[in-house]
Amino acid sequence: MAKKKKETCPYCGKSFAYLSRHKCKIKERVEGPLEEKSDVERRSERIEEKKKEFNRNLRKDEKTVLNIINREKDILFDRLMGLSNKKRNDLEEILELLVLQSKIKMKRELVDASWTKHVYALEEIEAKVKDLKINKNRNDFIWIMFSKQPCFICPFREKCNDTNLDQFNPQHCPWLTEWIEMASKGEDYSINFDEIKS
Repeated sequence: MAKKKKETCPYCGKSFAYLSRHKCKIKERVEGPLEEKSDVERRSERIEEKKKEFNRNLRKDEKTVLNIINREKDILFDRLMGLSNKKRNDLEEILELLVLQSKIKMKRELVDASWTKHVYALEEIEAKVKDLKINKNRNDFIWIMFSKQPCFICPFREKCNDTNLDQFNPQHCPWLTEWIEMASKGEDYSINFDEIKS
């Protein structure tokens, strides 16, 4: 059996049977050490990727899946997989994007003794806007304008920011969503954060 031909390192000039395993000190000095990313940097990159996904337009197959969901109103994952002719992993990625862009709502449910995803279409809300006369000379005109807006009294507002991927994110806040829905109907909104905290 022929011996493996040795390879020569272009930096130090030494020969090795497996050059890929060689950690050349001269190469490290010339090119610098390999930079390893910290957890914070990796998390920031993931957040930036999610933001890009959040803002991008839907592709043809994603629009097709969304149309099926909007037509059916609510549908179980397996049935959606059959109607869309998508593989499980591909469909899960599409649904994750649609949830991220607030186009659908999804819950895990126990159906016939196994967990599955239940997908819901989001109905568009028709909002009637009425004129509101505000006296800007008063110090509390903003409070009157945004009366009972939950962010003003939220005990979690220090944690809340758009870099959180799920909880305490203004784009996914259930209390802010409820307030907007109630305000669009012209109804008063009230929340008791003491009960929620306990």
